[in-house]
Amino acid sequence: MSIIDGVGDELLYAVLFAAPVMIVFHSSLGLCTLKIFSGGVSIVQRWTARVWNSMWGRGTSATVVPEFQRRYHSNRFSPPENDCCSICHDTFTHSCQANCAHWFCGDCILRVWQHTSALQPCRCPVCRQPINLLIPHQSLNGHREDPEVERVLREIATYNRIHGGGPVGLIQRLRDMPLLLQRMLQDLMDTQRALSLVQRTRIMVYLVALALYVLSPLDILPEGIFGIFGLLDDFFVMLLVLLHLASVYRTTLLNRYGG
Repeated sequence: MSIIDGVGDELLYAVLFAAPVMIVFHSSLGLCTLKIFSGGVSIVQRWTARVWNSMWGRGTSATVVPEFQRRYHSNRFSPPENDCCSICHDTFTHSCQANCAHWFCGDCILRVWQHTSALQPCRCPVCRQPINLLIPHQSLNGHREDPEVERVLREIATYNRIHGGGPVGLIQRLRDMPLLLQRMLQDLMDTQRALSLVQRTRIMVYLVALALYVLSPLDILPEGIFGIFGLLDDFFVMLLVLLHLASVYRTTLLNRYGG
């Protein structure tokens, strides 16, 4: 006997499965997940080559760097081209990115914070989300001899120390997760080794364990018994692991830009 008269159970299961999949993969989290899995093989290959080369004292060969990684490194996290700061409406100067993924001039977003309550994190002028992490553009680290750049970096570090270490709610964690996972993927593939070998190994262990669990026939809710509902445990385990990895990487960024 079917669940709904006149509608086959196969069709109902297909709709129940397709609806959340379409919702997830049309969101920023879904796009981030696709990027992570598309680069998974490249990450494993490069990580294995680095471990091998470090053990035997060899330099990393250019032949082990896939074309995907070269394209990825050429498109580093930077402000959008032909765009401007939403505060001063001018070209970005000493740019930094908030945890909501919006870019601002370093001075502009710091002035917004200083002209509000310094005891509370300022809100993004674009999406109104609380800003609990500011990430300066990578190019600023190469100009620390400039007093203006050094001042902006110092004030960003102060902001992160004050507002980055507080409790973060679940909804905020879910909102921040796409950006953090994308940046984590970037650091994993960074030839300059922005992450230590221990951190890379820890992240890779989590990702490999997650992949093995999802692909393994041993589930908390076996699909053979619960049907389409057996995929719920895979979804929740994946969500918990990704949330944990995003939290770990967030701590890494706070130590890097708030120390």
